[in-house]
Amino acid sequence: MTGHAAAHLCLLGGFQLLVGGLPVHVPVQAQRLLVLLAVRSAQPRSTLAGTLWGDIPESRAHAYLRNAIWRVRLASDSALRCSRHTVGLAPTVTLDLDVARSRAHAVLSRQSAAVRPDLIGVLDHDLLPSWDEEWLLIDRERQRQLRLHALEALSDALCRAGQYPDAIAAALAAVRAEPLRESAQRTLIGAHLAEGNICEAVRQFDVYRRLLDDEMGIAPGRRLTAIVGDALRTARTGIPRQGNLAGKADVDYPRGGR
Repeated sequence: MTGHAAAHLCLLGGFQLLVGGLPVHVPVQAQRLLVLLAVRSAQPRSTLAGTLWGDIPESRAHAYLRNAIWRVRLASDSALRCSRHTVGLAPTVTLDLDVARSRAHAVLSRQSAAVRPDLIGVLDHDLLPSWDEEWLLIDRERQRQLRLHALEALSDALCRAGQYPDAIAAALAAVRAEPLRESAQRTLIGAHLAEGNICEAVRQFDVYRRLLDDEMGIAPGRRLTAIVGDALRTARTGIPRQGNLAGKADVDYPRGGR
């Protein structure tokens, strides 16, 4: 046993349980129990057994649950708080998921202290992306949407602070997570434009336009098209067209574009 050393549960990017700062082995069924408790808090034993092993007889499901609890306690005897009817994580267990959510909400609420480049790494991973448990899907999507919105907001805030390389890195993390997401592409293109790199912005727009055409047979939205069109027009004439962010721009694409 590991004694009463502090337990930290890592769920972003992959599963890992750290006890006293060191990784410990946790069998798969015990991992599933820990993850379910992490995303849904304490649960009745019957609910846990039915969620994790709903395709087998109830008596066997409860036996599997008891075995999973025992396996967790072998890894850390302070990770769970169990009663006759319920099981939950102990209050002392910390989660990287909680840290990421807290930081994301701080960015979205525009707390100035939250605008730090090191947050890109905190927001750069999905919740257990290789797991296929149905009960995890909604929580994974919730976390994905939160981190994407936070990365976009972080990029915008870093741009306003003049930290363009970090702003671009944050936007790239959002684009990498979901290449078809227009708001992420718009954030990245906006960061390039804020830094004065029109060619980079136009190139990224063209990559996105081709990707949308190949994957979905559609064109970028009017807002993004207008932003790029206005940037090109300004570069060539020095005079932006007024009001074109609200309507469709007449984009004169660079040579080689469609």
